Amino acid sequence: MDNSSSKQPQENPIFLKVMCSLTFLGSGLSFLSYITIYVLHKHLEMFVHQYSNMNWMGTKLDLSFLLTINPLYFLLMGLFSALAFSGAFYMWHLRKIGFHLYTIAQIVMLIIPKLFVPDLPFPYYPMIISGLFIYFYGMSLRLMR
Repeated sequence: MDNSSSKQPQENPIFLKVMCSLTFLGSGLSFLSYITIYVLHKHLEMFVHQYSNMNWMGTKLDLSFLLTINPLYFLLMGLFSALAFSGAFYMWHLRKIGFHLYTIAQIVMLIIPKLFVPDLPFPYYPMIISGLFIYFYGMSLRLMR
């Protein structure tokens, strides 16, 4: 009897790779954006006043709300975006720890805005997207070690 017939075929985690790629894109850009705003926050007031008359597609852009947010918000969101990115990196390499890192990062990133910007509406859309990603990543846990 051949030993190769007793081995189960390895599933191709294409769907997992697509999900990780989307996370690399989203979390990577979020990390860069949040950290850039954190680093340049002291110069943000000049930028907001300089571009206060800016219009985009006929709508006046008011970026003054950025001045009211504690810079720590941008740092924390940037760091948890990096944690989500690293979680996706581990999942790309089929490591379960990545799922846990990603899940923690997503849950915390749903809470942080309510702590720093309490006037924001409830984050239904981000919660649905995060929940779907966690669910789909969870479906791939059986492929990970």
